[in-house]
Order: sequence, then structure tokens, then C-alpha cells
Amino acid sequence: MKHYALVGMLTVVFLTGCASTRQEQNAPQSAAASASSRQSVPVPATSAKKLVLNMSGPKNVTEAKDWSSFKEEWRATFADHAKEAGIAFSMQDGEARPTGEPGTLLTVYVNDYRMVGIGARVFFGVMTGNAFIDSKANFIDLKTGKSFGAQNYNTTSSAWHGVFGKMTPQQVDAVASGVFSELKLAR
Repeated sequence: MKHYALVGMLTVVFLTGCASTRQEQNAPQSAAASASSRQSVPVPATSAKKLVLNMSGPKNVTEAKDWSSFKEEWRATFADHAKEAGIAFSMQDGEARPTGEPGTLLTVYVNDYRMVGIGARVFFGVMTGNAFIDSKANFIDLKTGKSFGAQNYNTTSSAWHGVFGKMTPQQVDAVASGVFSELKLAR
């Protein structure tokens, strides 16, 4: 009988819905602004055909042991979105700099994050804790270095929603979807 109760409890935990939220705001708006009040970044059509991603953050973030894995997650996810959208994509390391060619330089400053992978969530469930991303993305003219505008991309999830709680890969995908929707509006 105890076995059935345990199976029932595990089933409830595994079948609970997703609790990830994505909050995006224009940089000038307050942190309390909702995604529905978000205004798009005016990226010109000539700059929407190429995206160069440059990531940075405070020292404690960029020196974290999983920073390389976190950046790779962004690179792979953004490359997939770019391929699907027909947009040229590359990653830029070091100090963000315009290259003199048409396109958008996306500088992402990651204030903080907590990386939780799918395997960890499946094997350890609520014990893995919450995944989140707190970042600000600046859309910059790749040719001139002039800013088009900025967006805050912040995501969070709850481990209490079991294996269906959004992990880092889904959260990076949500950010990429937001960025590519800005580029799509320009085209």
C-alpha cells in the first residue's frame, strides 16, 4: 500500500505544469513593468540580417565554474534560432566592438544566473533548486556602434514543479525567442 502512495506522489510531482516566467522590459522601464507593456527595439531592416552575440558580466559571474557551459548554451541556442530565421550569426569574445559591416551587435550583460540542466532536474528534482537568468541586452549597430535600444531579459522557474519546471536551456531559448522577434519585426 505504501508503494502505491509513493507512486501517486511521484506522479503528481512529475506531471505538474511548468512554472517558468519570462520578464522583458525596455531598459528605461521599471523592473515591475510587465512583458505586455514592453516596447520593441527599433532595429533597422539593414541591421536585421546579421547578429553578433557578445556576453559579459561582473567578475563573479564570468569567473563562475559553469560560465563556459552557460555561454555555450547561448551560442548553440542563438545559432539554431538564427538558422531558422535565415540570419547570419556569430559569437564575439572579448570587449564588444563594431566590425564595420551591416548587422546587429547584441551585447548581453548577465547580472546573475543559476544554471540547471535537464539531467540534474530529472535525477534530483526539487533538490536542484531554481534556474534563473538576470540579463540586459543592448542592440547595437554592428557597423557604427550606435545603440538601437536595450531590453532586460529575466527568467525564473521553480524546482517545485518537478521535471517540467523550466531549466536553463528552455530559459535561454525564451530569451533567444525574444531577441529574434525584435529582428523579425525589422525585416
